[in-house]
Amino acid sequence: MSSFFTLLLWAWLMASSFIVSGHMVEYASPIATSAFRFLLAMLIMLPALLFSWHRAKLNKIEQFKALFASRQRLFHYVVISGALVGFFIGLFVALQSTTPLNTSVLYTLVPLIGVMITRIWLKEVAPLWRVIGFVLGSIGAMTVLFSTQGSSTQGFPIQGNDGFQWHSGDYIFVGACFLLALHVVSVQKWGRSLGALSGAFMIMLFGTLWLLPIALIWGEFDQVQWLSQGFWVNVLYLTVFTTLFTFVLQQRLVMTVGASRLLAISYTIPVWVALFTALSQSRLLSLMDWPFASGIVFLGVALFLIDGNLSKVKIADGSNSTAK
Repeated sequence: MSSFFTLLLWAWLMASSFIVSGHMVEYASPIATSAFRFLLAMLIMLPALLFSWHRAKLNKIEQFKALFASRQRLFHYVVISGALVGFFIGLFVALQSTTPLNTSVLYTLVPLIGVMITRIWLKEVAPLWRVIGFVLGSIGAMTVLFSTQGSSTQGFPIQGNDGFQWHSGDYIFVGACFLLALHVVSVQKWGRSLGALSGAFMIMLFGTLWLLPIALIWGEFDQVQWLSQGFWVNVLYLTVFTTLFTFVLQQRLVMTVGASRLLAISYTIPVWVALFTALSQSRLLSLMDWPFASGIVFLGVALFLIDGNLSKVKIADGSNSTAK
């Protein structure tokens, strides 16, 4: 039960990041915001990591050296963080030639892509009902998104009333979704050698190293409103709650419940964004229609099929293990 609430907390924080990120556009470019929040999160994480070693009575210098002692581990975290940064860059580039509606809809394919990556890379074969669950999850999330067309949701649920039409940027965003799914699966594959705090620090460190040169070239730092209170309120929230907390939670969840369950709970993100926005605008009753309700039903059935304690994942060599 505690894992379930931790998954929900992660989904709530992720949902809030889409809303707050929408507010950040008036203060800084998305690339500048991403680079700054990664850098700030890393600087906050470092003393927290040192304090955790101090409490455990570990030698801080030896522990810090151990993080970088393995070239293979460094390569793994370069890939893990690079895939995450690639998703953000792909999103920003895609939005130059597509719409928030299209990215919102295509984002719901990330869990299904994750299942395919897990099948090919980790050789894990999900039962048919679990695959059906992921398909229903995508359908349910899309139904929720389309049912909220015309709502002002600061960027994640649908904006505009023109429906879904394919644009050139959608090809880019499909690639970005692949990178995000690869990021989550690679954490499950390679992230077990470090604790949640250390792993999150490594992702933020290498993510910062990936983003800084990109931001220096295309981040438009001269346009950032450094002296605005709104900039600091929003960026601090994004840094502390939707970067630090979500990274640590994600590391812990992938190690304890598995990548597929983390991907599955991401189907609920559009629901939370729609609810948060409706509550803030005092229009909760506007969501009480059959398309939104049917989307919720699809999502409920999908989550039960994916994580109803029913399934076992068959490893390709013929052995069985409990799915995570």
